[in-house]
Order: sequence, then structure tokens, then C-alpha cells
Amino acid sequence: MTKSSIFLLLLLLLGFYSSNLFAAPLQPNMISLYNSNDKIVILVAKNFSSTIYQSETAWLVEFYASWCGHCQRYAKTYRQIGIDTLAWKSVVRIAAINCYAEENNPICDQHGVRAYPTIRLIEPHAVFNESKLISIAATDAKNVEKEMITQLESLHRKDSSWPNLTPMNLATFDDLLGHLPSTVKLTLIFVEDRTDFTGRQTMLDFSKFHQELIIYRTESNATVWKQLGMTITEKPVVFAVFPNRTVEKIDVTSSKDETTNKFDSAIRSYISKNNFISNINDREVEEISLSQNFLQNISKTHHVNSYQNRLIRHQKLSMVDFETALSYMLRREITRTKEIQGEIYDALVHWLIVLTKYFPGREPVMTYLKTVLSKVQDQPDGLTGSEFRKIADFNTETGFLPNNNVNYQFCAGSSPQYRGYPCALWILFHTLTVSQVQLETTISNGGEIPIAIQGFVKNFFGCQECSKNFLKETKDLNDLSWKEKNAAMIYMWKVHNSVNRRLHSEQNEDPKYPKVQFPPSTMCEKCHSNPTEKENSFNFDETIEFLQRFYAKENIDLSMVENSMNINELEEMSAKDSTVVQLVSPSSFFSSSSLFFFCILVVIVVVVRKRYCKSKIKRYTL
Repeated sequence: MTKSSIFLLLLLLLGFYSSNLFAAPLQPNMISLYNSNDKIVILVAKNFSSTIYQSETAWLVEFYASWCGHCQRYAKTYRQIGIDTLAWKSVVRIAAINCYAEENNPICDQHGVRAYPTIRLIEPHAVFNESKLISIAATDAKNVEKEMITQLESLHRKDSSWPNLTPMNLATFDDLLGHLPSTVKLTLIFVEDRTDFTGRQTMLDFSKFHQELIIYRTESNATVWKQLGMTITEKPVVFAVFPNRTVEKIDVTSSKDETTNKFDSAIRSYISKNNFISNINDREVEEISLSQNFLQNISKTHHVNSYQNRLIRHQKLSMVDFETALSYMLRREITRTKEIQGEIYDALVHWLIVLTKYFPGREPVMTYLKTVLSKVQDQPDGLTGSEFRKIADFNTETGFLPNNNVNYQFCAGSSPQYRGYPCALWILFHTLTVSQVQLETTISNGGEIPIAIQGFVKNFFGCQECSKNFLKETKDLNDLSWKEKNAAMIYMWKVHNSVNRRLHSEQNEDPKYPKVQFPPSTMCEKCHSNPTEKENSFNFDETIEFLQRFYAKENIDLSMVENSMNINELEEMSAKDSTVVQLVSPSSFFSSSSLFFFCILVVIVVVVRKRYCKSKIKRYTL
């Protein structure tokens, strides 16, 4: 290989490594709870408007946060909705967007998302800020589907592909068959109660065959059935109606297909047997069946040992986790509240006071928190969420809260959707109670911190089901005596262990870091009266001593924040270049393997280029 070829190859390698080195890092909050195998369209800021608005179909959209425990549990239900309604896609489609992703946050704000998960039905041909957004409660799959059917019917669409979900008032036989398109090969009619969903669901299940198959629904009408010589003895029932005024009841009792409702299966069999529609049993039927079986067979394995080993290795908390959680809480969680007034305003002030008194933060962060509190207190009549966002976004040289989107450290899970923000909130809660004990000789208001925590969770915590459960866990809070110095610390420790006990083995539990009673014997053997009984038997004196050590200011690792770039330098850099910058300490930066290869390649290129140039000079001077 010639020297010029080597030089060219090195330049290509240099370009490859430098492009990887300076590429924007993949943030954990960009994780989606869904993937391409799910029957759900994954939305992001870039494709949201072009997908949803002016669409030919309606859209059911779930707005969720990937850190939200209830959202993670609900994902299986939403997948079921996606499977159940796959055949409805000519009328309505199913989608989801992760509001935790920074780029998606404005979309969620614009659609009035205040808690997770939020489900909205958006009508066809919708126009942003003009069309009505229909809220649907995030309950079980069948109830969501029924509510969706009800709302779709209320839209009264006249599109040719849109089924007539409203019961027909039939007076004569001609009313049924008088105006059918020439493409129609079969007409079905459901006789059912007005509130029954069977007929409407079947209409949607077969909606893509709207040119060949017409389905009506009606209540029992004596006049019509007398003309047809029929007596209705049971409902719901479905009939095939022919132009020669003959009617045939479709038998649904013999259907054995458990993946669809028995009417669907019976109708498909009837159509296939009589060759009314050639592709009635298309690939979509098999796809629904396979997806259904896959969803039912999902299982997960827990790896308890890896959790215990991790706790042994990571004894220090990380200030990165605290500051990242505080930034998200103040700039994203609290700002979702439309009006911060009355009880909600009082809860915000109380929470900010507790943070300024007991959070063991860096000096500029504490200055920032005190400034935020002062500006909120300057508006005693309350403020809006957007007004609070302006307050929370301020940064000065002496007072700032980083918003670097740095990955969680102590609270990192085995996958980005695990632990993270909720974990960081828990360690913040515990750290505040320990800080109070260590800062104050006598505690006059032992309930100050737990009450402030409860107020924050009740009014601002985005996971609505988690918030409800936390309020149940702390319902006795105002009835307790707080005279004991360690009362708040012990109370929050007990509440956390109660939550862990309830959530252990839930499907949203991190499989590598399952929820255990804290601290486990692997971290504090003396904390357990009987080490063999790891779940319930605690030595309170040893446990209190451990908690005071573990959540103490001295046990917080500052290495990743102490050497971070000054906030003003960051703002200047951001103004000059829109490239995403992730701030890390110099030690961790130079430990990057990509940077190592980059530096080596630079040296090689310089040396080879120098020798190459020298050889050319010698050749030309001979």
C-alpha cells in the first residue's frame, strides 16, 4: 500500500471516530415503552402534527412518561388496545408519545397533559388548536375500547369508509336495502339493545371491507320483522339480508375462535363459506392472533443477586441525581399545573421552603432555590404554570441549577425506563429528613418535611396513579406525633419500604434491581435483628445509624458536578453553536475510548504526513 493510500485511509478513520465522538449523546429519557412489534404508532415531536392533524382517520393517543411506574404497567393494557383495534385502522389508529423526552415536552404541554398516562381521542381532519380533544380514562382495555366506540359514534361522520354506528330506525324493508352501492356483496343487520357494543365493534372490525360489506344495527322493530316473517327471541343476533327479501340468521354458537369475539369469527366463516368476499381471511387475522398470543405469553425474570452486588459496590449517592431530579421537577413537573393558587400555591411554597432549609446542595444551587422561593413568595395571589417556568428557568453566575440531561448515576436502572426520576425523588426525600436531624439540635416541627413531601406528590407528581397510592400510604400523616427527633426520618423509611413491598414483583419492576426491604443485609447486616429474616426484622437503632450515614451530605459524590462547565460558558457556547453538549468531568471525559482512538489517530496522521512530505522534498531536490 502506498503512503498516499495509507494517508487517505487514516483520514477516513479519523472522520469516522470524530463523527462518533462529537455526536450528540443518546439520552435515556428518549426511551419509548413501545417498539415496532407493537400495533402502536410511536410519535415524536417531528412527526406528531404531520401524522395526527388533517388525518383521514381518527387517532387515539396516549401521552405518557417513560419513568412513570403506572405508565410502565399500563403499557401492556395499551398494547392490548392496539391489538384489539388493529382492524379498525381505516377509522381510528392507535399511537403514543413519550412526554419525558425533552423534544416532545412542548407537544404534551400544547395538548394540556397534566398527568400520566393521559389518553386523548382526536377526530379525523382535526386542526390544531381548533378541533376538540376528547379525553378517555386510562382504564382496562375493554372499557377504553367501549368509550372510544361511544365517542366515535358521537362524531357522526359521513365518510364512505365510516360505519354507521348509530342504530337505524327501520320502518320498511326498503329502508334497509333501497340505497346500497353496487359494490356491496353482502348486507348484515344486528338486532341488539341500544347500549350494546357488539354490533358497533363488529362494524369497526370489518370496516376495511366497507365497499363490499354493509353492516347495520337496530333495536327490535316489530313492523320490519313481521314483514320478514321473523320473531326476535334473543339479542344480540345477526342476520344476512338479501335483495329478494330473504333473511338468514348467522349461527354464532359454533365459533371456537378465542382471539376474536364469536360474532366476528362466525361472520368470517359465513362469508368465506359462501364466497361473498374473497380476501375475508387475510393476513391481518393471523397477525392479530399471533400478537395476542405473544402478549399473553410475555414473562420476565428477576435477577436479585445483581441488585445486591450493585448495592455493595455503590455506597455513595450522586449529586448528579439530585440536581437532575430537581431540574425536571421544577422545570417540567410543577410547570404542568395550569393555575398555582390557593392550596396548590401553599404546597409549592412549603416544598420550596423545605428544599432551601434542608437540601445539602452546592452553593450556587442553594442560591438558585432561595431565589425561586423569593420570587414565588412575591406573588402571594398565585401564578400560572408558565409564569413559574420563567422563574425556574433563570440562571446567573452565582445562582443556577444545571439542566444538562446527564444520565442518572446511583439511580441508573438496567434500562433507561427503570428507576431514574422516581428513585432520585426517594433519595431526595430521605436525604431531607436526615439533613434535618443533623442540622437541628431540637426539632420543633417533625412533620414539616413529610407534610411538604405529601403536598408536592399530591399536587405536582406527574404519575397520577402513583400519587393516589402515595396519599393512601401517608393518610395517617396528620394524626401522628412528631416529638421524636428521628420521627420524620423513620416515617419516610417505613413508607418507602411499604411501597417497595407492594410493588415487588410488579411487571414494571426493574428485573435486575427488584424492590427489596431497605437496607438489605448485604448493605447493613447489623440493621437486621435476625439476618436470615431480611424482609421484616430490623434493629431500629442500627437502622437509624445506617440511614444517617447513607443519606448524609458526606456520602454524596460531587465528582461529576464540581468540574462542570460554568453556566455562563454553557450559555455562550449554546448561542454560538446549536450542537447538543453533554457536560461531564474531565476525568470521565478523557476516559472515553472514542477519544483515546481519536488522539492516537491524530498522532499517526501527523507522523505519517510529516514523513510523506519529507520524502517528497528529498525526491524533488535530487
